[in-house]
Amino acid sequence: MDRQQIGVKLAVDGLGLQFKIDTFEDRLILQKAIYLAQAGGVHLGYYYHWYLYGPYSPSLTRDEYAIADELTQDMDDSKSWKLDAESLSRLKRLQGLIPQRQKRRRKLELLASVHFLVDRNQIRGRDIDQITDTLNRYNKDFSRDEVQNALEELVGHGLLPA
Repeated sequence: MDRQQIGVKLAVDGLGLQFKIDTFEDRLILQKAIYLAQAGGVHLGYYYHWYLYGPYSPSLTRDEYAIADELTQDMDDSKSWKLDAESLSRLKRLQGLIPQRQKRRRKLELLASVHFLVDRNQIRGRDIDQITDTLNRYNKDFSRDEVQNALEELVGHGLLPA
């Protein structure tokens, strides 16, 4: 693993997630979790653009497969590394955004998508109706209440300013 890949593995561990990419859902969860970790100030160096399921990083996908390949060969280079205390603290704080397994995919997709739209100024301010309409245009079936709750959680966890 290179240093960036080690950082990803350590960030996933720090979020309390299992590093799995067996299914589409597993890969989506990792994409959104790393996006939110970066939004929370853990510098991992991935660039995201909008794709079918919200923010997406092709280079992170490549790294996920490389990490998984090494892990299946019982080669976990991350074991001898540690994240800095600040990053660990930020990841611990972000653990509160990660719901139970059965709701994880939807919730992380919503949080990352809402953050991306607001952060990248794709919508005016934090207009809940505009965010909901934009997500619906992208074939996302998130309700107005879900968007409002997502905004509140993002602010509450320090991912968006109050």
